[in-house]
Amino acid sequence: MKKPALCTLLFLLTGCGLTGCGSTSPPPSTGSGGSQWYQAGYHDALAGKIVRDNNTLAEWYGNPQIDRDDYLKGYSSGQAEICQPDKMLALGKQGRKFPAACDGASDADQLREQWQKGRDKMSP
Repeated sequence: MKKPALCTLLFLLTGCGLTGCGSTSPPPSTGSGGSQWYQAGYHDALAGKIVRDNNTLAEWYGNPQIDRDDYLKGYSSGQAEICQPDKMLALGKQGRKFPAACDGASDADQLREQWQKGRDKMSP
């Protein structure tokens, strides 16, 4: 496979993260408020990911100028949205993994219990 085709394939599969094919700027803003780094943190939390360190963010997005405060504010907002008991129950019923983003929530034990209840209700 030629390099451009491989790069395109990797871009589609990974967003070009560590492949070096991606943009040299932070992720684009979705227009729903907050800076580009806020949006990156928000989307990381919603995807259930752990908080990324600055080196990982710089490598992932190809931009060493990270606005850490905005990233963490966005992550906190996304975490508050996803780490809800009803959402954990639904994820468990769907057979999905417990989101790592919710491990750091103040009520992580209760969220994990809800998720486990959902897992227990999964149909075989």
